[in-house]
Amino acid sequence: MGKHRRVALLIETSRGHGRQIIDGVARYAKEHGPWSLFLEPRHLDDPPPRWLAGWDGDGLLVRCDTPEVAAAVRARGLPAIDLRGSVAECGLPLVGVDNPAIIRAAVEHFRQRGFRHYAYCDCHGGRRFWMEIRRKQFVDEIRQLGLSCSVYPRRRPRRRRVPWSPEHMGELTRWLLTLPQPVAIRACNDEQAHLVLEAAQQVGMRVPDGVAVLGIDNDQTFCRVSTPSLSSVDVNALAVGYQAAAALARRMAGQRVPAKTLIRPCGVIVRESTDIVAADDPEVAAALRFIREHACQGIQADDVARHLSISRSTLDRHLRQVVGRSTTSVIVQMRLAQVKDYLAGTDLSLRGIAARTGFASLHHMANLFRDRFGVSPGRCRQEMRMGPVARPDGTFRGELSK
Repeated sequence: MGKHRRVALLIETSRGHGRQIIDGVARYAKEHGPWSLFLEPRHLDDPPPRWLAGWDGDGLLVRCDTPEVAAAVRARGLPAIDLRGSVAECGLPLVGVDNPAIIRAAVEHFRQRGFRHYAYCDCHGGRRFWMEIRRKQFVDEIRQLGLSCSVYPRRRPRRRRVPWSPEHMGELTRWLLTLPQPVAIRACNDEQAHLVLEAAQQVGMRVPDGVAVLGIDNDQTFCRVSTPSLSSVDVNALAVGYQAAAALARRMAGQRVPAKTLIRPCGVIVRESTDIVAADDPEVAAALRFIREHACQGIQADDVARHLSISRSTLDRHLRQVVGRSTTSVIVQMRLAQVKDYLAGTDLSLRGIAARTGFASLHHMANLFRDRFGVSPGRCRQEMRMGPVARPDGTFRGELSK
């Protein structure tokens, strides 16, 4: 049995994201301990705790959101890992979510449903670094597709406002009424997606028919309390906590760790708020609906064309105009999305998953999956459950250059 380690967690307990990270840390400690984990109730923007300066422990896991917290952690001189990435001068190794991959998953989710109009909602005016990253990439990806994307708010607020205040909700509802419908709205997290759904209800907008809303973090509380239930990107916070704990263990043992390790998201968890085909073209809408219902039954592009009583070339032309893909590509894309769902949520064998998703063989599924996601199905399952697998030299798949 190894040395008993004492590790403090400066991680918010007030949000589902932080609690999922803590679960991942606890799982690592149980499997690789013995560790004593010190945890107290926290909010993300809380100051550094007074006890930190004199705390007698071995390591720190911290969601560093302010320079004040960063300075207090550095002053302590203990091995530490940042799980936030908001403070550039933090100076700690980072284990965090892969924001570009999160945004790609959101865009792909909406594109599969045929949306042509998009919007991004950040009710706090970009006060947080990572919100700006998500906003910029989402807008850039949509505009690269030749489509428009409205952004809220259009200017940074002069003062901090309570999100549920009449002033704020009034601004939000007025913005919603300016958007063309049907519109796909990506909120920067689940809390703000919940506000968007509430504002849409206040002005009688139909969800998801007129407004489809997608959050980020898969916070079960916000997703379930929302009306209708909220679709969200599962950012894989459990694996972030697990791998951050693994990195801290190596630092406490005097070993090198990567400067930055980003964890792949599990994908979009589809609920009522985005469960729709929204294409304006009726043939495209019918095609996408038919493919969604039958993609994993081994259908081919000719089957879709036959179902719609149109030629294969006409079908391909319409789909390329709306979703930017051929019929065959859309079918494969939806099959692979289902493969990823099975990898994340079941213990089915890879061969069993291939059979359930309409692939002729495991080899065919694995090759297409690797081409699409840059990783094998087995490795993807591993990373979604526990994060990247360490290489013999101690680096990780997905490590960014320093």
